Amino acid sequence: MWLRTLQADKLRNLRAVSIELPSGLTLVTGRNGHGKTSLLEAAYLLGTAHSFRTRKLDELVVWSGGPARVAGSVAGPAGDVSLAAVIDPGQRRLAVDGVERDLDAYLGRMHPVALSGEAMRALRDGPEARRRLIDSGVAGLGHSFLRDAGDYRRALAERNALLRRGLVGGPTPTLVEMETWEERLAATAARVHRRRRAYVVGLSARLGPIERALCPAGECLRARYRPSPAATDDEDAARFEAIYRAALERNRKRDAALGFSSEGPHRDDLEVTLEGADLRRFGSAGQVRAAMIILSAGKLRFLQEDRGETPLFLMDDFDSDLDEVRARSLVEFLRDGGFQALLATSKDGFVDRLGLSFPRIRMEGGLARAA
Repeated sequence: MWLRTLQADKLRNLRAVSIELPSGLTLVTGRNGHGKTSLLEAAYLLGTAHSFRTRKLDELVVWSGGPARVAGSVAGPAGDVSLAAVIDPGQRRLAVDGVERDLDAYLGRMHPVALSGEAMRALRDGPEARRRLIDSGVAGLGHSFLRDAGDYRRALAERNALLRRGLVGGPTPTLVEMETWEERLAATAARVHRRRRAYVVGLSARLGPIERALCPAGECLRARYRPSPAATDDEDAARFEAIYRAALERNRKRDAALGFSSEGPHRDDLEVTLEGADLRRFGSAGQVRAAMIILSAGKLRFLQEDRGETPLFLMDDFDSDLDEVRARSLVEFLRDGGFQALLATSKDGFVDRLGLSFPRIRMEGGLARAA
């Protein structure tokens, strides 16, 4: 896959941006606040129909009014395709080759992997951020996961509504009501659990090459899926549904007192350790950043092998918390793997010291020009 062209207008501070991109690595430079991150965000939005910085699409539209527009042409195994997304307050419109499509028909044409400043905090933030880290990878392998996750959220909301009904003076849920929604909840949870587990296992198996490059002292990075209920951790994924059904039944009184379901995939977590130390609590800024780069590189390799095409890598603050040896190792990994990448930095001098040649795009005042 190769993002050939990218256009963006009125997306945050971008103004009538139109660029052509090479199939390899491109450096995006400029002072802070001039549009580097927004350019990466535009590319990510084009591929996924959402932002890596916010869940509220209305925030993408420039303060003076929209609509915000992104468009581009993508070269893939089946030939070139044009994509476009238009964001207005409360509305998102998507098109493929000029024909309006729903989200399900739009996705799967382009596969960006973003490593932003927000993503760098995932290991230190709460479990929700780490679940999103897993889910973005699972969805990249097959966007039908979004339906599975949506089915689970709806079934969870129905069981929670039953649990809260008694707390607000409504009729106590009947046994039939509880069993009906618990059966649906367990079935949808099993699909989410199976795909998350398989993704983390597959990701872990692909960390070696970049791990050795970014951890020259030989440290060992490990990623482990921590499911809920915890009793399913070492069980075969095929047994999850039955174990979860039993947990839902066992927890009914406690959950009714709480007013929500206390166990399930909505409580899953991802544990990342370096030499056995949990990076959430013990990792330095440099170690956490290196770990996130390693996880992202593993995700790139996983997508490449699974889909038979190379994803687009988007990295903000390329120079932050990386020494020159590790930065050069990352660039060599991307080049050797044949990945297309946009690497953003405000420090041209850091990149110059690497002794590597890059095509460059300079962002100034929301406009892009070749540097």
